[in-house]
Parts: sequence; structure tokens; C-alpha cells
Amino acid sequence: MRSPIQITRRRHARALLICLLSCCSVLVLGCGSKKSTLTGPEPGPRYPDLTTPENTLVAMIRAYSNRDTVELGLVYDDAYQGTSIDTDDWAPVALNFTKADEVRHVAALAHDPSITKVSVNLNPVIRRYTDLADPAGVASLQNPIRSVEVEDGATLYSVYLSYETLTYKFVPTTPASGSPTDTTWKIVGWSEVAF
Repeated sequence: MRSPIQITRRRHARALLICLLSCCSVLVLGCGSKKSTLTGPEPGPRYPDLTTPENTLVAMIRAYSNRDTVELGLVYDDAYQGTSIDTDDWAPVALNFTKADEVRHVAALAHDPSITKVSVNLNPVIRRYTDLADPAGVASLQNPIRSVEVEDGATLYSVYLSYETLTYKFVPTTPASGSPTDTTWKIVGWSEVAF
């Protein structure tokens, strides 16, 4: 059982992340109707081919860290649906996200000049499985991410995901564009349940 201090720290970190995400959303909404595609300030390492769910997850993490909306748009399926719920809240509310929401979030990070670093850290062991409730071919990765860090000037915001269950769902596309024999994978679903 967690102590009241642990619960308070976790709630504070979660509230801080939600506040940061809300500020980023406000930034995006206030950017006007200019049509542009943003990429991050510096190119990172080459993105892996989307030939496995694991590679697709790594590409998503690199795109997020690089604040690269172009690559991020490639890893999410158009039918992507994400949900987040904190069951530890007094009145849990499910938040829903689309592909466009995810791209807007990263665009907001790229627009904010005070954000100097964004990083996502993987867990050493990633569990891949098939959920029988999913359509045929869909693969799932459970709890692949250990933490998310955003550095804003001299302040580092860290969210450790040890009290959450994260599940990413991937849909295969065969044949892949550019190769009639290969399969590519895209993220079609994400769920976060904090407890």
C-alpha cells in the first residue's frame, strides 16, 4: 500500500503533466490557421522501418523526442483511438485522443521555445501479446514505457509510469507501400489506466 506522501507526489506529478499538456494544447489552438508541418529542432537518429510493432514504437518515441510531426503522422493509423483514465481520482474521467490530437500535442512541444528536451525511456522488458478481443492480426505491447521527461529551461518534469498500465495496439498492413512482400505496422490504439 502506498503512503499518503507517495500518493500526493504521484498526483502532483500527474497534475503537472496534465497542466503541461493543457498548456501545449492552448498553444496549438492559438496558432491560427497557418498550414505548416513542423519538425523538431534537431534531427535525431534514423527512424527504424515500421516492420514490427516494436520498431514502430521506437519510431514513435524518437519522433516524440525529436518533436517530429511528420514521422509521428506516419506511425499512427488514421483510425487511432487513445484513452487515459486515472482510477485513483475521486471521479475518474476518461480522456480520448485521436491521431490529430497526438500530432497537435507534438507540434505544441515543437512550438514552445522554452522546452529544451523531451525524452521517453523504454522499460528493459516489453511484453508483446495478442488480445483475443481484438480483430485478427492486431498485436499489443504492454507497459513498454518507463518514464517521460520534459525539460523546460532549468526545470525537469518527470513522470514515472510505475503505477499505470499502458497498452499500445498495432495493426499490420500487407503489402507494405513500396514492397509487395513486407508488412508495416501502425499504432491503432493506446490505453493508459492509472491506479
